[in-house]
Parts: sequence; structure tokens; C-alpha cells
Amino acid sequence: MAIGTYGIIRPSDVDVADIEMYYNYMTSRNDNNNEIFELDASDLLQDCQLPVVDQTAGYDNLLEGLYNLVLPATIFNQLGIYTIYIKPRTTTTVIVDCSVLSALPTVKGIVVDMNSLPEELQGNNAMQGFRIEYINTDGSKLRNTVRYVVTSNKVVPVSENVGNTTQKAIRYRFDDSGTLIFLQLTPSSSSDVKPNALPFIGNVGQTILISNTYFTPLVVEVDLVENTIDTLANIVAGEQIKDVQNGVLTYYDENRAITKQFNLFEIKDDVTDVPLYEVKEKRTNIDDTQDFNSVIDGVE
Repeated sequence: MAIGTYGIIRPSDVDVADIEMYYNYMTSRNDNNNEIFELDASDLLQDCQLPVVDQTAGYDNLLEGLYNLVLPATIFNQLGIYTIYIKPRTTTTVIVDCSVLSALPTVKGIVVDMNSLPEELQGNNAMQGFRIEYINTDGSKLRNTVRYVVTSNKVVPVSENVGNTTQKAIRYRFDDSGTLIFLQLTPSSSSDVKPNALPFIGNVGQTILISNTYFTPLVVEVDLVENTIDTLANIVAGEQIKDVQNGVLTYYDENRAITKQFNLFEIKDDVTDVPLYEVKEKRTNIDDTQDFNSVIDGVE
């Protein structure tokens, strides 16, 4: 028997509060609408629970990786294509300082204001594994540049001498009473090939985007159409009645409810009275007198 490394794709158990949702609507695939709208994930996503087997288990019987997606008719009410984008929640803040730890001068990181972060990110190591992205001074995003948080801890600034000089420098010391968060990032150390070239981790005053890495963003496309396979099947093979006297063709569903009606008529030559065209025109108003049971009972 071979001994190897076994692995699986871990199903996500992300909290709905850590999810952002957006959508785009287009009337057709030829549309060029780039307008994006935000959705409230807490209203549209719901956790799924496993069937309860042991009532005394004493823990949440969460089914990881599966969520119910609700599409309310108040939003998704037009025929067309809805593109729904589900991504990790992003927090925007500003780099207060780029510095090192007092006890570990080789550990370089960025410092952010704790009060600019959501409460759940203000604790020690609350952002471990989070992703950092950067905004340029002109407001554009610095593309394809990502750093990851190794540790995040509360710190306070301390002033210390630089080497053997009388110059002072601000460094940081771990302190749970501090209001600043020191983020150690990776990669942040130089390579052996170029020891003096440090990777970019940000600049003081630069805006950064902090997002969790609990799951991979995904796109869901919802195409709302007038007809489904069932309604098309009813039109092709379902019950229908043609009112010969009034020229009305009526289609019904499996419950014999009216689904569509058409006017049937001919267009004739004005001189010779010869039929030129047979027309099937969709009616804008339904003629309720063509109720299936009423017609059948009346004929019988």
C-alpha cells in the first residue's frame, strides 16, 4: 500500500456577514450595460443545515459549502440576464505607517488605525490570512499586486535610537491597549539574490483594500425568460382551442388555464379578393370567454 499525501478541497463555512454581493442587468447579450448594483447578502444568502440525527449533539449541524440563494421578485422582475457576483467582503483603510517592530527590527510591516476597521477585525490576529491590495494616488487600483497578512496585532509607537546615532525613529511594540494594528505581510523580505531590494508593501497615507480569503469569488448568471421548457411543451403538445367564428387561438397549461392567445385572420387582395397572407397575431388582452371548460361544456 502506497503512503502519500491526501487532500481535499475544503468546503467553505464563511459567515454571510463576510460576503458581498453585486449584480448587473442586461436586456439581452447584445446589451452593453456596465452598471453595477449592490445587494445585501444577509437577505439573499442562507446557511444550510444537515438533517438533525442526534438532538443532543450540542453543536451547529452546518452543511459547509452549500448556501440557499434567494432572488426576490422586487429586484429580479424583468426579462433579461442578471449576472450576480459573490465575493469576500472588503474593508477600505489607510496606511498610517510603514515600520518595524521594536523587539524584531527585521520584521517589517504596515500600521493601520484600529478604529478604521470593523469591530471583528480589531482583535489580535483577526486578519491573519487576509489579502491586501493597493490604491494608487490617482484613485486607480494597483493591479496584480497582492500581499497577505501573516500576523495582525495591537501595538503602540515607541521612539528609539537608530544604530549608534542620536537620531530617533518610531518603531512599534506589542500592547493590547494600543489603538494601532501592526500587519506583518508576505512577501516583505528581500531575496538572497538582491538583499537590498525590498518588496513593495505600501506607502504611508496610501489607501488599501483588506479582504478575507475564506472562499473563492464566483459568478452566477440568471437568465429570466418568457417561456420555460414546460410552457413551450404546453404550446407544442398541450391543449388548445381555435374559435373559428372569432378567429381566436387559445393555448392552455396542464391545469387548463389560459397561457397565450392569438388572433387568426387573412389579408386579401383588394381587387380580386384572393387571400395573400395568413396572419397569427399575438393578443394583448386575454378573452376570458375562451375558458377551456366553459367552451367544452358549452359544446357538449
